[in-house]
Amino acid sequence: MTTYVIGDVHGCADSLKELLQKLPADAKLIFIGDVINRGPKSLETLHILQSLGTRAQSILGNHELHMLAVYAGQRKLGRRDTIQEILNAPDADELIDWIRTWPMALHVDGFLCVHAACHWKWSVEKTLSLASEVESFLQSDDWKEHIGKLFGQAQWKKHLEGHKRLRAIINVLTRTRYLNENGEMDFDAKLSPKETNPELIPWFTYPGRKTADTPVTFGHWSTLGLVDWPNIYPTDTGCLWGGYLTARTLEPVSKIVQVKAPLYISPF
Repeated sequence: MTTYVIGDVHGCADSLKELLQKLPADAKLIFIGDVINRGPKSLETLHILQSLGTRAQSILGNHELHMLAVYAGQRKLGRRDTIQEILNAPDADELIDWIRTWPMALHVDGFLCVHAACHWKWSVEKTLSLASEVESFLQSDDWKEHIGKLFGQAQWKKHLEGHKRLRAIINVLTRTRYLNENGEMDFDAKLSPKETNPELIPWFTYPGRKTADTPVTFGHWSTLGLVDWPNIYPTDTGCLWGGYLTARTLEPVSKIVQVKAPLYISPF
């Protein structure tokens, strides 16, 4: 069974349905996170994922985590959020409980799958272990009370404990694009490397990264596009902004399937 990783859908249900028609009916599907929000049909997108049954699963992205915090009353809706329809849905509680079971990272067919990045000091095993700490919290009985503490800028340090530790792990896995020369996350830069201060380093090119010999697939970075870098397989190609919704196989030679998406929302 072929495995396809699908980039950030962002509630673009029509593009997703078109893409699925181009994929084998029995393909295993991994959604790379940010399945919802900003686009026009977040609720329908979740229902599509549910209809795919056990052959599909999704990683948690920053937009899913944001929605969980809004549901818990720990964050407010943003001006451009389109998740209210999920929160108002008759099956909202069921959907939230399902999303809380999604993983923060996966290791499938030799590929490490993360929403945004992995820390340059983390091995595959370390990445999965730290991801499981966040997963355990989200599935705990008191997640609603404390999820608001997991947001905000925090750099990873191995001595961190409690909610500060979980916050740093989440930042690495769901927010990272660039690092400074000291290997610390930059939380502001979002454009492509050609349009960004050259002193900032794309996370996957940072020297000494422990996962350099492992194929890594990720989303989150819509301005990056498809890059030619050893063992690096991005999937977010700007579906929301009028780019493409992309699926790519987890194979030594990656096969790419795309559909052109309408401009659902301006990036500016």
